[in-house]
Amino acid sequence: MFVGRQPELSGPQFIALIGHDLNRYLLPRLQEAEARALGIDLKVDLLDPLSMARARPHLTEMLSMLPMLGFAGACIASPYKRAAVEHVDGLSLAAQATGAVTTVVFRDGMRLGHNASAWAVRESLRRSLGEVGPGPVLLLGAGSTGAAVGFALQQLGTNEVLIHDPRAERAEQLAATLKATVVTDLAAAADRAQGIINASPVGSARHPGCAIDTDLLRPAQWVADVVEDPIETSLIRAARARHCRTVDGSAMAVFRAVRDLHLLTGRPADTERIRQSADCLRHATPI
Repeated sequence: MFVGRQPELSGPQFIALIGHDLNRYLLPRLQEAEARALGIDLKVDLLDPLSMARARPHLTEMLSMLPMLGFAGACIASPYKRAAVEHVDGLSLAAQATGAVTTVVFRDGMRLGHNASAWAVRESLRRSLGEVGPGPVLLLGAGSTGAAVGFALQQLGTNEVLIHDPRAERAEQLAATLKATVVTDLAAAADRAQGIINASPVGSARHPGCAIDTDLLRPAQWVADVVEDPIETSLIRAARARHCRTVDGSAMAVFRAVRDLHLLTGRPADTERIRQSADCLRHATPI
């Protein structure tokens, strides 16, 4: 684990977003818009090995070359978040706990790995819902995002998490880490749950559908979805129709941008201004 204040940067700055199918993410547009407002000349380069015409670089190569090219750091997207743990020189507490890295800061010749998603989930739930409560909370999806959600729920005081994932082994691994319970009967789990959060890709443009039968939702529950493309997933739309309190993917994208900008530039970002930028993107208006 490491601690330390991030240095404030001056002059033109470059960060990378590494992953697949990157155009669907709000993050780089929110980062660039807020950086402009802060007076930072920031450019986010999208690095998707699948879209590269020549030899596709390995994650190790990209993380080694970027600091030599003057990049301040990199944001890590699927499917590299777990792999990135093996290619950094130090891990934050959240990165250690979740086994996943979402942000790499290049500093003093070192690559320092953070998990900004855990902080973003925690803050978006806390500020949108207030008291999350002890649970039970039904967590749909046990991948790297599910791990970040589970860690965030623990920090918020939730002591009973019910995990469902079609891949039973993955659900068991995360349950062991969180001291949570694996569930296969979604109807019974949803009936007990105070809140439901989707941390799977189901509901996104690439994976349409819904991770749970929406007939199982109740007005007394809160419902959250990490998916940000589309922002209003079928799960969020159904939850709003049933008068559930909701937290959509744009809220988490906002706080991910806040955290990443602070880690990568050393400058505190304006949460409300980033939220307004997200609203502009949602309604396809210029930022």
